[in-house]
Amino acid sequence: MINQAEILIISRYLRPKDRDGFFKVISNFSFVGIMLGVATLIIVMSVMNGFRIDLLDKLLSYQPHISYQSKGNYIQEKKKILNLSETNKIKITDINLVKNSEALILTEKNNFGVLIKSFRKDELNNNYLLKNSIIKGNINDLDIGIGLELASKLSLGVGDIITLLSSNTETTPFGLVPRQFSFKVGYIFSTGMYEFDSNFLITNFDQAKSLSKKNNEIEIKIYNPDKAILFSNILKKNNSENLIYSWVDNNKTFFNALKVERNVMFIILALIIIVAAFNIISVLTILIKNKSKEIAILRSLGFQKSSILKIFILTGATIGFLGTLFGICLGVILSYNLENIRMFLNQYFKINIFPVEIYFINELPAHVNYNSVLLIGLFSFFVVIVASFFPALSASKLDPVINLKND
Repeated sequence: MINQAEILIISRYLRPKDRDGFFKVISNFSFVGIMLGVATLIIVMSVMNGFRIDLLDKLLSYQPHISYQSKGNYIQEKKKILNLSETNKIKITDINLVKNSEALILTEKNNFGVLIKSFRKDELNNNYLLKNSIIKGNINDLDIGIGLELASKLSLGVGDIITLLSSNTETTPFGLVPRQFSFKVGYIFSTGMYEFDSNFLITNFDQAKSLSKKNNEIEIKIYNPDKAILFSNILKKNNSENLIYSWVDNNKTFFNALKVERNVMFIILALIIIVAAFNIISVLTILIKNKSKEIAILRSLGFQKSSILKIFILTGATIGFLGTLFGICLGVILSYNLENIRMFLNQYFKINIFPVEIYFINELPAHVNYNSVLLIGLFSFFVVIVASFFPALSASKLDPVINLKND
């Protein structure tokens, strides 16, 4: 425990007199350095979290969280999946039977490779892709849906006929020839995701039978995408004969790269805090040198080595704690106002941070993860304690007789 006398000495050291001006300057630099290091780390981690969430939202808007290869009895398989989700308290928000296939759109000028998603007729209207995204036309059993970007690229509208060259082949006297089909554009959809709207067609199962021989898949969306690996493992355990994979498996390389980048950024920016904490070593070293006579007097009055150790550790820790606390407040406040700052810089100084045409984002994403903020705060305080310990240890070992004799 710390006593009243130790608290009084610490407070005196934290408020140096005018003659200790150099010590005061270095103390302020240490405080500011730690504050800026912590704030910078929080802001960068918040932006990277924001980018990850933004990318996930866009990616998972047209990708299922879990894909489950159907063996043919969809009703029974769907019931089994729903029972497992209920048992394991994982909320399913959408489940559809889907056939994925590829085809080539033939036009007079160009040919375009497209991906085709086919749904059951009873699930076509309410699936996660088309819900609230049809902007022209209406769903009809005999028609095909096309994305807005792809329709603009091919100058197609509702009622136009498109020709598809499928991956299915038929035998002719000239050998195997890809099968060709014509469909009418029944509706145009816009999901707001460029990649999907420019590469996908939507059909129903009746049309898909002639386009592809691929197995059907059950596409599952869950409330919390982060539980996709957990639920896919549960499904694999109970359905070992089915091919089951999650969105993480489909995008493992991409998200591993994001994770590595995030960790590297944390390490690099953590060095700012470490460098600032090392300033505390300088602060305490100068303080010990200036106060060596006082330390000797305190020892002569009966202060133990442990008391001297505590005094100097807590002096450095107080500077570090205040710097960390102010850094956390500054970092969180700036993280919540990054978009306003970006707009201000763009409007008044013509500094365009994250231009839309390069990064494909309308606003600067930032998400404050308070677990990360706590981790950064604890890391900063730990570094400060370690940095304060060594000069404090040297202060506790000062010989009072030698120091009083020299003075």
